[in-house]
Amino acid sequence: MQSHNNNELQELYKNRFSDKENQKRKVIWQKICNYLADNFFSKNISSSSIVVDVAAGYCDFINNIFVGKEIHKYAVDINPDVKKYAADDVVVYNDDVQNIEKHFKQGSVSLFFQSNFFEHLTKEQIKTLLEKEYRLLQEGGMICILTPNIRYCGGKYWDFWDHITPLTEKSLIEITETIGFKIAKCLPKFLPFTTKSRLPQNGWIVWLYLKLMPLSGWLFGEQSLILLSK
Repeated sequence: MQSHNNNELQELYKNRFSDKENQKRKVIWQKICNYLADNFFSKNISSSSIVVDVAAGYCDFINNIFVGKEIHKYAVDINPDVKKYAADDVVVYNDDVQNIEKHFKQGSVSLFFQSNFFEHLTKEQIKTLLEKEYRLLQEGGMICILTPNIRYCGGKYWDFWDHITPLTEKSLIEITETIGFKIAKCLPKFLPFTTKSRLPQNGWIVWLYLKLMPLSGWLFGEQSLILLSK
């Protein structure tokens, strides 16, 4: 995403997702955020926590994570449309994510989240961003990465014009460990490749899918979930 200019980004995403698909995605992300919070994040989040959605896009994560908790929520994205989607309790920085160190102090962030983003960057850009996030994380802080896994989605990976770098969970783990991260959790097969999947997307079905993890992931998962800690 950050490799494209603002106008191109706006046109790509307007054409890619219809209003109907956007509404479906909101329901899906409510369930995903509840699952992530309950299983991975809650113990590390307090009222003083800073949570940052990197390349936030439609703000599906940051709008739905820790609803009702008094935490500091931020969305960073170069696409100016991000301001339209952020909830009232989210502070928006309409900026390239590589400028993230301008907006947060070193050692201040509790949780970084990025979904379906690294495939839009070059390997050097991925490494540089991870190094910056490592410096900004507090001790014990976490990074959550959701990413399509080329091993499982195969040729479908290239169905999107702005995909640049093919990744697997192993390639990401290799580079993050050289930076200094510890691997807190890795689910190689977590979610289907895209919300355009033919799988039913009703709220209760998404809830059941997550309830049946890791079995459901092994059957249908083409995206990986990687949790890193400092």
